[in-house]
Amino acid sequence: MADAATATPIRGSCLCGGVAFELAAPPLWMSHCHCSRCRKSGGVTTVVVRAEHFRWLRGVELVERFAAGPAWSIVRCFCRVCGTYLGEPETHPEAFAIAANALDDDPRVRAAFHEHVADLVPWEEIGDALPRFAASPGGVDFAADPVR
Repeated sequence: MADAATATPIRGSCLCGGVAFELAAPPLWMSHCHCSRCRKSGGVTTVVVRAEHFRWLRGVELVERFAAGPAWSIVRCFCRVCGTYLGEPETHPEAFAIAANALDDDPRVRAAFHEHVADLVPWEEIGDALPRFAASPGGVDFAADPVR
């Protein structure tokens, strides 16, 4: 596989096109999160990318950040014009969770697991055989590549 410096970037953007970003390398992994926060923000499927591989291309001034209160360490980002959920870039110093719905190109990874299935709503059914975790898998080392 090509290294980050020679890999074709993976592009992403919002619905109105005002915000655009790129990933310089394929994400570490993709997962389906079923917690109420992800479900309500519209970002159930995310890709995790090393922080140094994420770059805003345009529209950073259109990116709004939302935190529900001081207890939340996660800040969710969205386009203030069209409302597209972009994920949680800039939340963790080593890796960012980016909303898969905002990707324009194939991320070259597929979902590896479901997390927070204890929060699954009654009307949602998981129709695949991926591993399921009641909460987050825990102990994720962002510097490593834990699930590939």
